Amino acid sequence: MSDEELFSEDSYEFEFEEEENDNDGTGDENNAINEDGEDEGIENRYYMAKSLKDDETDKAVVEFKKIIDSSVDDDDANEWIFKGYKQLIKLYLAEGRLDEVLTTMKQILPLLSQLNKSYVEESLSRMIVRFGNLSQLDFINNVYQLLLNQDYFHNDKLWLKVNSNMLALYLETGELDKIPQLLSIIHEKFPTIPESIQKLFTLEIIAGEIEYLFKMKELDIPKLTNLYKQSSKFTTAVTHPKILGVIKECGARVQFFRENYEKALAEFYESFKNYDEAGAIAKNKILKYLALCSLLCNNDLDPFQSQETQTYAQFAEFDNLKKLIKAYKGMSVIEFTQALQKDDVFFNDEVFKQASKQILENLRIRVLMKSIGASQISFRELYSLLQIEGNEFSQLLVKLMGTGRLINAKVDFENEVIVHESATSLLVPTTAKQIYYNVKLLDTLTTTQDDSMVIEETSLLFSGLQPPQNLNLLLKMFFLIDRPKKPQDWFKSIESWYMYVMSFQPQTCHLEISQQEQVLDEIKRNKQSQSNNTAVANELANFNTGLLNSTMQDAYEDEEIDTVEVKKVNLLQSWVNALKN
Repeated sequence: MSDEELFSEDSYEFEFEEEENDNDGTGDENNAINEDGEDEGIENRYYMAKSLKDDETDKAVVEFKKIIDSSVDDDDANEWIFKGYKQLIKLYLAEGRLDEVLTTMKQILPLLSQLNKSYVEESLSRMIVRFGNLSQLDFINNVYQLLLNQDYFHNDKLWLKVNSNMLALYLETGELDKIPQLLSIIHEKFPTIPESIQKLFTLEIIAGEIEYLFKMKELDIPKLTNLYKQSSKFTTAVTHPKILGVIKECGARVQFFRENYEKALAEFYESFKNYDEAGAIAKNKILKYLALCSLLCNNDLDPFQSQETQTYAQFAEFDNLKKLIKAYKGMSVIEFTQALQKDDVFFNDEVFKQASKQILENLRIRVLMKSIGASQISFRELYSLLQIEGNEFSQLLVKLMGTGRLINAKVDFENEVIVHESATSLLVPTTAKQIYYNVKLLDTLTTTQDDSMVIEETSLLFSGLQPPQNLNLLLKMFFLIDRPKKPQDWFKSIESWYMYVMSFQPQTCHLEISQQEQVLDEIKRNKQSQSNNTAVANELANFNTGLLNSTMQDAYEDEEIDTVEVKKVNLLQSWVNALKN
């Protein structure tokens, strides 16, 4: 198991067991041998054997075995026997003699109950870390099973450490069928373990379970959501960055499949940084997810141009993804679909499948909107341009019309053409010409002076019909002094009036817009505000009579005059009163 695959906080330090430091003696005193060549005691014999480790390995093994065999019945020598076994394990590991390591581990177990618990826990924990860094996964599994099934030493922290390492081992070897039972055992015992120990392994176990769900054919989004929420409740002083990377990836995937692409982008970025810190190879996959979410969010920044990602842009595994990004930025559906046909393992990823489908649809919409921006275009041309079939194209058009994105186009399904039509942004799309003839039509209608809804019978019997009254709406609505003779002469005043009336309409609010759209929207708002202010100022300057009853008079141009503020609500109310009269 590689260093980066270990979840343990102890393994994050990547420090193996140091040589034992004993305080019983130092220097020549510990290694003293009498003149007759006899040992002063088991301690001196241990250090004598230990001094042979570097130069005479075989002789050191023999001496350690002699210490163990000669003191097997001496209870006071248990600690030195245990240390002798540990030295044998180190020597066997260095020579790759794993069978002897396993045999020695079996021999060491009966001693565990006779030693200090803290010392045993620390020693076994360091052994587990050292074993976990080996590449022989079968041997690692055998050691873990040996420690779990022994009856000589029971320790909650050691039990959790071994089981969490077992979980990581099964994930690495692909033995996914064993994981559900292992998780069930862990969850069953977990509540009985002290909370202080639980906190050390909670995030590690959650991360392992998340990785297991990642490897399933279908992602269990509800379960991933629950695990992500659980992880947010626990914090530790030092957490392995890979654990944080897995948890952040979980949150990102949940947000992604809920189509919250902005949040997914942020979570994937945090996951990438943690994987990068841990040296985990999963960082490459997360960087690809990051690039996909960047396109889905219409982010104008190139995901491979940041300080953290520039190095990865040179890797061959990112070439196909970079082609997709280039095709999207260049608005070329043909190049995009060609890049999708490349043989790439990443293209079978569930995240990529959903992302590429949505990105392709977004690209087709962008190309479609650009193609119908100025003229008429046939369906057949769009089929080729968008690389799309007839039924799928019709569904796309219906979707765009249903969301109000084809307001500037007229779709003729019978003749299979799309015609561009300029449309106003006003609430009721219309022109000055249409307003003129609509009001003209209203002028043809007549009404009597008594338009009350309450009619008395006597009035019907003794009063004659009231003479009709002409409305003269054109003159009343557009407050012109001299009535124009030609319809075209009304249009300028009508346009100014209509612009002012419709200025109450609020701007459309988008919940999520790209950086480019934000800039363009701000420019548009400023221009429209200036245009509206200019139109109102011109209107007030040109008309001194009518409904506005402007206070500006030519006779007093040189005098100081107080400006009367005209509110839109009051103006509209005055028009209503005038029409009633």
